[in-house]
Amino acid sequence: MKPLVLTALAVAVAGVLASGTVAAVADGKPSHKPVGEPVGEPVGKPVGTPVGTPNVKPTVVVPHGPAAVSPALMAAHDQVVGDWIDVDPGANGVAVVSCPSGEVPTGGGGQTSAYRIFFTDSYPTDNSWVVRGTNTGTATESIRATAVCTAL
Repeated sequence: MKPLVLTALAVAVAGVLASGTVAAVADGKPSHKPVGEPVGEPVGKPVGTPVGTPNVKPTVVVPHGPAAVSPALMAAHDQVVGDWIDVDPGANGVAVVSCPSGEVPTGGGGQTSAYRIFFTDSYPTDNSWVVRGTNTGTATESIRATAVCTAL
């Protein structure tokens, strides 16, 4: 008797699922989203853009003509790389690199000598870029700062 009850229950559940799918198809709406489609509002598109519209990377449009581009935006950007700073096992270290005179950092970062040393901070200060790192390994490792500098 038990197999009959379970069979009846399975048929009832399948009927509910099928009727929901039939109703969705009858409304002209898909019963599920295709794999890989975004859920909710599309990313990078104006609110109200239909879901399922392919995402397109935003682009920057720069008008042409002599008044369109500011000379300050076209300033040269120098990349300055600092010296390697040793960081003992279990210790924290700080590496700093300064921009040339008359320039300020507009970006920066750093490098490590191994995968067991992690950056905890990376930031500009005055005309320098600072990185701080923690060595979680058992050997002395190194870090160094890099700055992208732009004329004032």
